[in-house]
Amino acid sequence: MDSKTFRFNSEQLKLARLAAGLSFADVGSILGVTRQYASKLENDAIPSIAQLKLLADALGVDTSFFNKTRSKVLETEQCHFRSVRSSTQKLKKTIVAQVEVLNSHIFSLIDDIVDFPAINIYEAEDHEYDSVKDIEVLAEKVRRQLGLGLGPISHVIKLLETLGCIVVNLADADEKIDAFSTFTGRPIVVRNTQKLSPGRLRFDFAHELGHLIMHQGIETGCRTTEQQANNFASAFLMPRSAFASEFPMVRGAYLNWDSLVQLKVRWGVSLKAIIYRAKALGLLSPEKAKSAYIYLSKNGYTKNERGDDLMLIEQPTMLQNAIDLLDIHTVNSIVKESGLNRNMFMTKFNLRLPSSNHLIAV
Repeated sequence: MDSKTFRFNSEQLKLARLAAGLSFADVGSILGVTRQYASKLENDAIPSIAQLKLLADALGVDTSFFNKTRSKVLETEQCHFRSVRSSTQKLKKTIVAQVEVLNSHIFSLIDDIVDFPAINIYEAEDHEYDSVKDIEVLAEKVRRQLGLGLGPISHVIKLLETLGCIVVNLADADEKIDAFSTFTGRPIVVRNTQKLSPGRLRFDFAHELGHLIMHQGIETGCRTTEQQANNFASAFLMPRSAFASEFPMVRGAYLNWDSLVQLKVRWGVSLKAIIYRAKALGLLSPEKAKSAYIYLSKNGYTKNERGDDLMLIEQPTMLQNAIDLLDIHTVNSIVKESGLNRNMFMTKFNLRLPSSNHLIAV
């Protein structure tokens, strides 16, 4: 590090600290200073070279990271969180900071080299989602524009990626986050790496697509916007006419769960989502739907269900494929320019990098 040209940027320290999920007290412990002094480092104090190295090692970055400009600050108000009530403010800040790091220090560098799909997210007008019926029509309109027909969507994450979304696995995105999206420049959708229910994951991503379509420039998280996104996901994944024609006829007091599992696997949704959709379309009475929910709960199907083992757990591929296209020298250049260490790429963002000592055959 050249101390003559190095200019410490406290905003970059703040970004790295938030992305690491650390508090001022944690930083104080790392440096052997008080919490108050650690706080001052993000205001008017300047760390020594020795302190910068300690901070870099602890935060998963190179000291050069603190010399960069924080140009696009991402705020929590610009983001759509799937599970607002259970997610802590600290965890939300951590995820938002990690997405900012991904966008500003990883994706932007790869985007200069690799041609990613053009952004093709439909922008809904306010009147297009005023009511449940409006959202139903909107979902059908989006499917038509994308040429999806009325059948099941084979791979929701691949669909999002073809629409220009960057879908990423974040190690710290757990059950308290579920899924998350933001649309500032290029839409980014975060996948919950701990959720193992294929149908619920697909619903989460359709839910996030609903936010991207209906709620650009709107702060979400309230019951209304969450319900709108749920209604969109339900209608988008299970178009009313096709779904209704395949829903098994109810005879007597009991549902045909074997047939419902087959329907679940075909449409790539959860049993709970099927019951919700059937009730919304009048295929099940409120009483029947309530009884079905009780059945699912009593049998331990609140997280994992029958038929999950017959479905694919979708994974994002576009960003990883872009990295795989690059030679080792270009990848090393991107890592160096990002100001992040290689371990950050692999542990926080679940991205595979070629070995730094890999030799290319000639």
